[in-house]
Amino acid sequence: MKNILLSLLITIICFSCSGQNGISKEEKAQIQEVIENHDKTLIYIWSESCGASKNMFKTNIKPYIEGLEKNNVGIVIIYYGKEEDVTNLKSDNRLIISSNLPAAFGKMNANRTMKKILKDYKKFNGYPIPLLVDKDGFVLNYDAQSKYYSYLEIFQAAK
Repeated sequence: MKNILLSLLITIICFSCSGQNGISKEEKAQIQEVIENHDKTLIYIWSESCGASKNMFKTNIKPYIEGLEKNNVGIVIIYYGKEEDVTNLKSDNRLIISSNLPAAFGKMNANRTMKKILKDYKKFNGYPIPLLVDKDGFVLNYDAQSKYYSYLEIFQAAK
């Protein structure tokens, strides 16, 4: 029984690492394109299973999306949950990526993807993760002292 569970776990991990139901190569290319075409890009990564993610999106991200777009800030939202939960966020100006990966596998998938795309990305262990990056892929809102990603730079970019 123990071997069966271990085999199942390895299969699930390999499946999630292969990009299936995670961020695909095409989606990685789309993220890179958004970053390269804007002086700044907001990348917000969250999960339906995280109450803090939902609250932070509702209070700290959603109210500022229009301001960010008016200031030509690119918007990439990566959501681990049901696609229908984020359909109301879709527009021509935003890249919305949703995946059915469970939250834990989503974190691994997002960490791996951001590490490949961004120059100075620091791994995160919990949701939500707000990234403000420049067109060269450098993170602008990481506070090395607290080891957290700050929302302050996002608010300032929306003014």
